[in-house]
Amino acid sequence: MMKLYYSAGSCSTSCHITLEESGLKYEAIEVDFDKPADPNTVLVSKLNALGTLPILITDDGQQLDQNLAIHTYIADKAADKKLLPAIGTFERAQALNWLSFVTSDLHKGIGSLFGVDGISTDKAVQEPVRKFMVGRANDYLSYMDTKLAGKDFLTGKNFTPADAYAFVVTGWTKWLEIPLTPYKNIQGYLARVAARPAVAKVLKEEGLN
Repeated sequence: MMKLYYSAGSCSTSCHITLEESGLKYEAIEVDFDKPADPNTVLVSKLNALGTLPILITDDGQQLDQNLAIHTYIADKAADKKLLPAIGTFERAQALNWLSFVTSDLHKGIGSLFGVDGISTDKAVQEPVRKFMVGRANDYLSYMDTKLAGKDFLTGKNFTPADAYAFVVTGWTKWLEIPLTPYKNIQGYLARVAARPAVAKVLKEEGLN
């Protein structure tokens, strides 16, 4: 059985969602970084020299530790669920294009704001840095909002792993004081994703609702 090591509310939650959507058998193991004595915290540092999550251990004991790879692997393992379109199609490239956008742009654009305090303890330094980062985050949110016009999910009618990932990352805005009021399409989109049974189950299991 596959094992997913995750931290509640982090990007690894998106892999948890994709696994639940896939219908595959898996075990989700929470890692609490606030508890250094947690044996899973020690294990993560051994499994991944970067000490980051997610970590997926496959059925045959191999390891993946990057979101994009994990999402794609799971989707292909559960091909009957059609979480990703068929290999070689434009539709698949489009879905991977969105997955890449979330990985490379949206995640960094929003997630970097969690590290402002680590840049400097000087408020005079923090304020302009935060202002710049919030501006970049809003650039990505505006782009996403525009692209969602008239669509249920990022690629259209079908939910893909990119939606699981975008849902989690965009949800961080509530902790970072980035209002989503200007983004009506995103607001509707988040509600649709949250209403999916697999998503609701994961949020409940991780204590996020």
